[in-house]
Amino acid sequence: MAMSPKERDEKRRDKAARLQEEDLRLKVRPGTKQALLELMEWAGIEEQGEAMTLMIHHIEALGHHALFRIARHEIEAQRSVARTEPLRLSARKRTGQHLRAICGWADATYSQMIEALIHGIHALGRLHAAKFLTPPRHEISISPRLALAFDRKSMLMIQQDPGDEVIMPGQRPLESGLRTPRRLSQ
Repeated sequence: MAMSPKERDEKRRDKAARLQEEDLRLKVRPGTKQALLELMEWAGIEEQGEAMTLMIHHIEALGHHALFRIARHEIEAQRSVARTEPLRLSARKRTGQHLRAICGWADATYSQMIEALIHGIHALGRLHAAKFLTPPRHEISISPRLALAFDRKSMLMIQQDPGDEVIMPGQRPLESGLRTPRRLSQ
């Protein structure tokens, strides 16, 4: 049976508390949401929160010089716009920390910073904006020592299982004690 809206809200609040999420309700000028949707389309991202989170983490990793290069015209300390659009971001702990750091660099509010990032990155165009909207790729490498330990452990496990026969490469089946089936003559 489907959960009631009240149960869904309670479950969402429990998860947010467990993951130490902040629910940020941002007010941005008209056109910001449309620019964000275009960025998401360019990068193939479906969720607004994911796109904003990726932008925040990339900018924080690059440092304050990158922020001012990208959003220098967008950050204004005292801007008042007659109409605003709501934008919502559920930011986990590190994302919130990074956003606070970025806002500290420019002495801006969360809303001003997110708006500046969206318009600044959108102004870079499809090709360059993609760099700020791609998830980080982690390179996995296994050391030779770990590979050798894994190989030894695997061989030991294979040898300990009484039903298995181990045939080393280059070894003939008869040398290992295995018998080949005889062919029936016609």
